Amino acid sequence: MEALDRSILATLAYYGALRRPLTPVETYERLIPSERLGVPALRPTLGAIVSRLDALVADTTVVTEYGLYALADTPAEFGALFVQRQKESARKYQRLLKYAWWLQAVPYVRALATSGSLALASTGKESDWDMFVVAHAGRLYTARTSLLLATLMMGRLRTKRMRSAPDTFCFNHYITTDGLALRHRSIFTAHAMAWLIPVFDTNNILRKLWQANQWICDYSAQAGGTEFVRRSVTHSRVLNAARRTLEFFLNTFIGAAIERVFRVWMQRRINRNPVTRERGGRIVADARELEFHPHSFEAVALARYHTTLTRYGLGRYLERDSGLTK
Repeated sequence: MEALDRSILATLAYYGALRRPLTPVETYERLIPSERLGVPALRPTLGAIVSRLDALVADTTVVTEYGLYALADTPAEFGALFVQRQKESARKYQRLLKYAWWLQAVPYVRALATSGSLALASTGKESDWDMFVVAHAGRLYTARTSLLLATLMMGRLRTKRMRSAPDTFCFNHYITTDGLALRHRSIFTAHAMAWLIPVFDTNNILRKLWQANQWICDYSAQAGGTEFVRRSVTHSRVLNAARRTLEFFLNTFIGAAIERVFRVWMQRRINRNPVTRERGGRIVADARELEFHPHSFEAVALARYHTTLTRYGLGRYLERDSGLTK
């Protein structure tokens, strides 16, 4: 097996675990570094990736359809299925933007991005909108409460009572501007962060996020999103002025007191919830991060990935999770 083939096969195996075929450009951008697979550092060109993909197709290790590539054991018509999911994702994204436009007025939200299957353009009809949020330092709980109230008033907030909640906001990960360096690191979190798509972003916060987490490049060839993809809301001077006005009144001892009340109330609810201590996920609630993944897909994805790596003779290079509850 050629050195570059290890990285290509591992990358296709990882995204196969997510049920996501890749284009040659995506394979190049999200390539798992060769160092993780027992090979000295390689910095292949896009042309080299394309050449090796074609060679792997020729020897039936990889299959291709609609310009997409996947491992040979991928179910038939994977390309056609993904095209359908792309269309559904595009429909959902346009619907999301109509509601997210108003969220520019929410105080202390500095960046809002899509994550999960919607960011991967592989969502189904019943999927919600997974969201990643960056809040102003010291106002995490005010930002969260404001987002929940705003989307609840829109009728677009996913609540814990909903088993299926298509086209609703699911704010499952928040960090603050003074907590951009992520603590929980793994191949799963690295690739999830690398695929974030900004809905709106004040002062290039997401670019600062990627810069603060250069460890992502230990797992993915690129740490940031694709530059030419622009799926952000139209900037509104009126809504941003409204946000700044709200923040002006909240940047007082009253606002600080409100933040403390929200923090104590939310942390108490989270700590009392039995789901917080269930196995196979992670819930974090501190001053710089809120994360709600009680049943994280990370464990499932890594199990699938490890099975495929072992089948291709790469079982010595299994990955650790990011610190899920055991």
